[in-house]
Amino acid sequence: MAMQSPPPPPFADWPPPLPTAMADGPKVICKRRKPADSLTEDLLVEILSRVPYRSLCRFKCVSKQWRGIISHPDNRKVLPQYHLQELAGFLYERHYLVRNFARVSAGGRPRIRPSLPFLPGCDHFHLLDSCNGLLLCRRFETADSWEFDYVVCNPATEKWVVLPGFFSMWHTARLGFDPVVSSHFHVFHFLDDGHVKGVEIYSSETGAWSHKDSGWGFPTRIAHDSKSAFVNGCLHLIAAEDAVVAVDVEGTTWRVIPMPDDPDAPTIDPAYGFIDLSQGRLYLANTDQHDKYKLSIWVLEDYDSQVWVLKHSVRYIHLLRVKYAHLGSKYHIVALHPQRNMIFFVYGHHKRLMSYEMDSGKVQRIDYLGHDSVLPYLPYVPLYSEELADWH
Repeated sequence: MAMQSPPPPPFADWPPPLPTAMADGPKVICKRRKPADSLTEDLLVEILSRVPYRSLCRFKCVSKQWRGIISHPDNRKVLPQYHLQELAGFLYERHYLVRNFARVSAGGRPRIRPSLPFLPGCDHFHLLDSCNGLLLCRRFETADSWEFDYVVCNPATEKWVVLPGFFSMWHTARLGFDPVVSSHFHVFHFLDDGHVKGVEIYSSETGAWSHKDSGWGFPTRIAHDSKSAFVNGCLHLIAAEDAVVAVDVEGTTWRVIPMPDDPDAPTIDPAYGFIDLSQGRLYLANTDQHDKYKLSIWVLEDYDSQVWVLKHSVRYIHLLRVKYAHLGSKYHIVALHPQRNMIFFVYGHHKRLMSYEMDSGKVQRIDYLGHDSVLPYLPYVPLYSEELADWH
């Protein structure tokens, strides 16, 4: 009869003790290596460029190496942190300075409070401009005061900064910010007495204003409620002298880009034209030169050549159900979609916010903003980056 092997030892004695020679030798502690530690920086950037934006924000907490890679300026163009998200909607004011938000994107509301209650003295603010997730506001000391200062804020993170200095003249002021290029923003405060004499430019990098005389070479008029576009490090606006004018953040480069010109067509009215940045290019919209019953949209395909190319045309009867509507009077274009062939405009007594899809020709009613809503209607794209300096 075969002998049975003895039963295994009780669990309390398992595993068996090491042999004496091994137990008395040097102790070796095996530390499990993390798989991510074997990734090269280039491969890690490639992986991080494919994750959702919110996940990327959380990944900053993984390690100092990951945070450094995500925050490094050389990676701005490839990481979703600096590829702005879908256009969320429009911030605007109604009478008595009641701030509102009209949502245009699908899904839930962005996590912002349109009243901007985090701002200091938030009852006396006017919305002025928006650029890539940041807002420029004019803040008054009291409701009856004419003196004001400027505040730039990020509604997504509720961070803000008050710019130095007080002003008493309501000159045109615009915001320039491109997170792909730099974490610093600039504010342009134009000085004019009917024509632009110069500009004061605030840099968040230096924390100071600098003054530059106008370099456009001719008397230039800019509408106070005109839209601006910040591209290639320059702020672009429409002047009443048949041109798009631009100035860079240093105030050293002043450019003049002629309007689309056809000598056989009547001159379009530049005072009511509209410019914006979409899909990385500068766009211009205005009543067609040959047909006043039609809206034409032009694109500057090659920025250096300054040649406008006709992108699209649509008749007002299709767009607004009326034969003719004067841009800037009967209706206002308020934005081009950052990534799509779509324009947004406000029309009618009740200020209907509407969209027009160029590819499909579809016109869609989005929201009623109220008859007492006023310009500007600021397009808002959330920016959750915390890499901006000197914020409160």
